[in-house]
Amino acid sequence: MCMMIYLAADQPLRMLEWNEGDPGFHVSAPAPDEERVRCQFTKANLVYAGSHEECGCGFQYGEYSADNYEQSELEQRRRSLNQFAEYLRVELSRVGPIEVYACWDGDQETAPEHHRILTPSSLEADDFFFRQKELSTAVEHRR
Repeated sequence: MCMMIYLAADQPLRMLEWNEGDPGFHVSAPAPDEERVRCQFTKANLVYAGSHEECGCGFQYGEYSADNYEQSELEQRRRSLNQFAEYLRVELSRVGPIEVYACWDGDQETAPEHHRILTPSSLEADDFFFRQKELSTAVEHRR
């Protein structure tokens, strides 16, 4: 089962194609069967965000001890999160707050159990990971 990350904004978000030759952060339209996740959002423009693993599992950098991963996997996870953080910096300045819903595949319609405010810097922290069934709001800076 995979972690799925969806973003929604008041304006269309920039797409980033998956690159098989250099896997990393990417943004695409959700698959037709994932459209049901729209019930989580107040904003209309929905996209799917994936890591180097294609799904959101590669964003789970700080969920477990670094001892659980090979160094190359930690580096890939860090790179995916850094790319995600940079994407948020650009998009937040362009479209304003972005809603983020994280869930296991199959839980797209399940009510959120966790809420928080995220900034791009949040994703760069060594202990960062998305919680299951988490609806967050990404903003440029915490006030």
